[in-house]
Amino acid sequence: MKVSDYIVDFLHKNGIVDFFGYQGTMIAHLVDSLGKNHRVKNHVCYHEQGAALEAVGYAKATGGIACAYSTSGPGAINLTTGIADAYYDSVPILFITGQLNTYEYTNVDTIRQQGFQESDIVRIVQPITKYAVKIENAQEIAYELEKALFIMQEERKGPVLIDLPMNIQRSEIDISTLKHFKKPKQNKIDYSKIGQTILNQIEASKQPILVLGNGISKTKASIDAIRKLVNYLKIPVVYSMLAKDLLEENSTYNFGFMGSAYGQRYANIIGFQKADLIVSLGCRMCGRTIGIKRENFNPKAQIIRIEIDKEELKLPIHNDLTYNVDVNLVIQAMNNILVKKNLSFKKSWLAKCSYIKKQLQDIDDKIPEWLPNQYINLINQFTNNNSYIFADVGQNQVWAAHSIKIRKNQRIIFSGGLGAMGFALPASIGGCIANKHNTTYVIVGDGGMQMNIQELQLIQKERLPITIFVFNNSSLGLIHQQQCDIFNHQFYGSCSEFGYSAPDFAKIAKAYGICAYQVDSIKKFHKVLTTYDNHKPTLIEIKIPIGTKAYPKTPFGKEMYNQMPYLPQDLLEDLLKL
Repeated sequence: MKVSDYIVDFLHKNGIVDFFGYQGTMIAHLVDSLGKNHRVKNHVCYHEQGAALEAVGYAKATGGIACAYSTSGPGAINLTTGIADAYYDSVPILFITGQLNTYEYTNVDTIRQQGFQESDIVRIVQPITKYAVKIENAQEIAYELEKALFIMQEERKGPVLIDLPMNIQRSEIDISTLKHFKKPKQNKIDYSKIGQTILNQIEASKQPILVLGNGISKTKASIDAIRKLVNYLKIPVVYSMLAKDLLEENSTYNFGFMGSAYGQRYANIIGFQKADLIVSLGCRMCGRTIGIKRENFNPKAQIIRIEIDKEELKLPIHNDLTYNVDVNLVIQAMNNILVKKNLSFKKSWLAKCSYIKKQLQDIDDKIPEWLPNQYINLINQFTNNNSYIFADVGQNQVWAAHSIKIRKNQRIIFSGGLGAMGFALPASIGGCIANKHNTTYVIVGDGGMQMNIQELQLIQKERLPITIFVFNNSSLGLIHQQQCDIFNHQFYGSCSEFGYSAPDFAKIAKAYGICAYQVDSIKKFHKVLTTYDNHKPTLIEIKIPIGTKAYPKTPFGKEMYNQMPYLPQDLLEDLLKL
């Protein structure tokens, strides 16, 4: 059997049916095998970065695994943005790269390049993969595939890379003689004991909260499990931005996303000031969530951290109890206990949090800077219960995180740790395919839209029902906002006067054969939303003023709950006294 045929067959048997990549000489045998295998679908992309992020979007949408491929050298290096995104956000993806024939290597390790379009991609990606290997012998293929799939899904998940020389791809093998990988034995952990300990502390506390993080799996079963737990516990819940879609917006216990810079006011004040017990379920508790000065984060609270990555637990937080275990199994154990036992309902604490949320939500809804959020509110009205939303990086991400209202089976998906502009468009392609071609939405700024705009061709070619909302303020909005605050309005590189510009996106979309609209008011936007066909690829460009802000925002050096535009001092003091 040909090695490239074996790879495709193996991956299909392990649940990978969609592949994302770009053809090239040194990956041509694998692509040929993909084309001949009618049980899988090869999605031909238009840039390797797009292919990598499409696989990321696919895996983030399903909570499962995905695969992307490229040729060697420049093609392989173009994958690295998606590889890094998967690594930092714990996404299990197999990346396959073509490579120079093994017999073309010079055996001079110090030579700069071994041959045309050759790069040592294994060494390049080692810091951003869980495992990376070049196949030197065709007989290793089964072992290395099995090992790679195990590693990428074991403990803290993440990407792996297999580098395939051309002569290995086209080699013939006897599959009956192949060496296989043996999974190591796992230590047994008493999850019921951990779950009971946590429940005892919640019962004993007066003002407990849950903090949900990206460590909680995004499979349907895992989302159902965490929602079940929340309904059992009946205590306030806040979450990191990446965990926003774990809880429906209309849940009585939903108190928003906590973030040191752009978190929701009520989430920040409840987490930073009010809680006496913080149970962190799979949240890294990083600087973006609790602030750079970790010692200032709610010093009076007891903190319990469930985190699968032991390295994350080396970052100290005062007064914490840590468990280096799988948070999904802890959630399952707690649910098993709570089926038979009800905890006391902390009615006054929940009422206090609800009051804080109402007061602060009312203020933000009325601030003049909330114009982009009004557009997001309209988007909410026209999405369905099963739609997936992909937000890019920048002001649009903040607006989406604040104002998208998660319903039932909806998902909202971000580039988290890497924060890659250009993420949302290609990721939405993978997400749309994973979600059985249900209508999918992209929220992106004019800067991010230009970074992978070539993938419009794939959307048009496969007739994917993706609606792209481009918030165009003709600037790099977050940078422009930062330059207002700390660079004395010197907008170098962020607007047209200082070197940056944006095109007419509606015209570009039409050139790709995609329906397009351009609006500059809420009224016009509403009209388009009520008339356009969301089953077809569509781009809607929303023109908003340059200088539009993302608020609320915590100024540097301030406490997380003291955000701009500032609250009336008497209201802030009253809330802090509650």
